[in-house]
Amino acid sequence: MAATIATATGEDRSRTKTTHRLGSVCATGEAATWRTFAWVTVWADGSGHVNVRRDGRTLHTFAFGPETPRPD
Repeated sequence: MAATIATATGEDRSRTKTTHRLGSVCATGEAATWRTFAWVTVWADGSGHVNVRRDGRTLHTFAFGPETPRPD
């Protein structure tokens, strides 16, 4: 069973297009212009990272740890 989902939406003047993909290990997405790129990865344990680059330079990077188990 899938533990992650990646959803992407693209919009233009006349329509909105959405897709999604399930993954058991991780979900990864990318959004970009000609010069600016953003990537995100979320692993099945809830940890992940975000990276934003423009013109080959990192503007922002952020990593986050795993989810804590919910008490039952």
